[in-house]
Amino acid sequence: MKYIEPIILRHVDRCPTDKTVNFPGQCADQIFLFLCATSRLSLRKTSDLDSPMAAEDHNGGRSALIFLGTGCSSAVPNAMCLIQPSNPCDVCPQALSTPPDQNPNYRCNTSLLIDYCPSDGKHSYILIDVGKTFREQVIRWFTRYKIPRIDSIILTHEHADAVLGLDDIRAVQPYSPTNDIDPTPIYLTQYAMESIAEKFSYLVKKKVEEGKELRRVAQLDWRIIEENCETSFVASGLQFIPLPVMHGEDYVCLGYLFGERCRIAYISDVSRFPASTEHVISKDGAGQLDLLILDTLYKTGSHNVHLCLPQTLEAVKRICPKQALLIGMTHQFDHHKDNKFLTEWSESFHPMFMGGSRCNILEAHLIVAVTEELNLELSLSLLQHKPKEDDQANCNDPLIKPTVVLVDDLLNALKQFSLCTESLGCVQSSILQSIHGNMIIWFGAWLKRSCENKDSLTASLLSMLTNMSSMAILLEHSFFDAYAGESRDGSCAAKFCRGDTVSMSTAVVNGGDMNNVSYACLAMFKSGFQKMEGVAAGVCLKCQTKPRIASLFVWKSLQCCYSWILNSDQRKAMLPYLESVSIEIKYDIFRVVYVSGDNDLKFQFFYPPHQMLEQQLEEKAKKKGISCKALP
Repeated sequence: MKYIEPIILRHVDRCPTDKTVNFPGQCADQIFLFLCATSRLSLRKTSDLDSPMAAEDHNGGRSALIFLGTGCSSAVPNAMCLIQPSNPCDVCPQALSTPPDQNPNYRCNTSLLIDYCPSDGKHSYILIDVGKTFREQVIRWFTRYKIPRIDSIILTHEHADAVLGLDDIRAVQPYSPTNDIDPTPIYLTQYAMESIAEKFSYLVKKKVEEGKELRRVAQLDWRIIEENCETSFVASGLQFIPLPVMHGEDYVCLGYLFGERCRIAYISDVSRFPASTEHVISKDGAGQLDLLILDTLYKTGSHNVHLCLPQTLEAVKRICPKQALLIGMTHQFDHHKDNKFLTEWSESFHPMFMGGSRCNILEAHLIVAVTEELNLELSLSLLQHKPKEDDQANCNDPLIKPTVVLVDDLLNALKQFSLCTESLGCVQSSILQSIHGNMIIWFGAWLKRSCENKDSLTASLLSMLTNMSSMAILLEHSFFDAYAGESRDGSCAAKFCRGDTVSMSTAVVNGGDMNNVSYACLAMFKSGFQKMEGVAAGVCLKCQTKPRIASLFVWKSLQCCYSWILNSDQRKAMLPYLESVSIEIKYDIFRVVYVSGDNDLKFQFFYPPHQMLEQQLEEKAKKKGISCKALP
């Protein structure tokens, strides 16, 4: 069996530049579980991380898994939610709020592309399932990752979401008006073969009947495989073991096990595992999987032909893989919110795993993205650091205590705006959170008068501030106009004037609100951006109902805060768009967060006048016995 190396997760969906994400050091019994989105997983030996091969780009020297789709048969967004807007779900409007390649809640039919690169460096491309959305997947992902062809096709079963894209295989084959090309091998069961011969008779027939016109169609070499775990087959040099599972009690579907030192199981449609199949893939059976990719249809309840989240979690506990990615999800799953739930679940259940195993569950948009940037966009970057108890126990020093309080308040405030901070325009939550984290460390070092890591932390901040400035430049050039707030005739559906106010008394949950927030974001950088008649205005200046941060101004305050900490040259180079911003909104994010946790400010404007803020901080400091000099 060919060797596929241990997995390193790579973001591939939200932004054009790939980002490699390494798992924390894991023991043999440690498990990582994610909700998966369209994305790419790079596979390589851990021992080769510093080799020239490991340094090559996404087309060189390493194997990879590319999740072309992680949604159910109806895909996400669900058409019914869009044509019956009177009763929309929360997820489908989000799935349309930003471009699909930036959106972890946009999911095509489940399909996996294996970019197999053995030691000779030659790439082979093996496709598992060719569903209804195959053409869109080719246009979106083959072009981005420069996939030139398909060398082999493997089918799990013959349902529409696995085979209705077969006609479009010709698009990834060499052009020949006489069909005189080498056919692509396609592996499937006898039952699937008989069904497909009826659906696509023109793809199965070998010869053109006399008197019939020759038509260009996909050229396929049909190869029958067995429905059992004991008979393996080889596709494009890589060995696969069929994993028969029940897809409803009257139907057998196949999953596949591949790799040797790194064992990967792909099971996209399952309602129950036969004992023989579960033995092959379980830790207590034939050996622990390095990666389990598993069907998960609904968040709650059960289904007659698919696993739902409760059954999936039970299966993961039984099988006990090192890592697990969830696919086949409906619009019930919200990438960001459900990854947080899964993280909490893994923390509460990890003692149940033998040997202290731990299961971390995240939904990847850049990961579940395994998002359409691993978004499973694999979102390890979304894990939040919490202060240890012993950190708080040693907070008698007035220079340290405010830092701990600020961390708590900041994280708690951001949690309440997960939807907005992760979906707002071109602003990515991972960048916001990374900047927050680095800034907290930087600020703590500053309070302690420590210069030990100041230079490296400042360099890190400058790099991220460059990203923030790049976003501002994109907005300045109307980058987001093409995606939000555009009517069918191409005109803008909503515009705002700079300085307009919107109350964030409720979270943004539908497409219309999402467009409004996006345009408000754009309005901050475009002085000529005018409001249309009859349109409610909005930039999130305040929150009158609950003490929480409006995401738009978290971003703005971050920029303002950093602009005054950095020197004038750095400020001019990194944040040129802040010079025109009125002084009234240039508040330090740490002051805002520090004050915002107070219940007695519940009905106050979120960004009070500067003098009022200083007075409140001084009063708070006196009550708690903290030196005013310790406050920012």
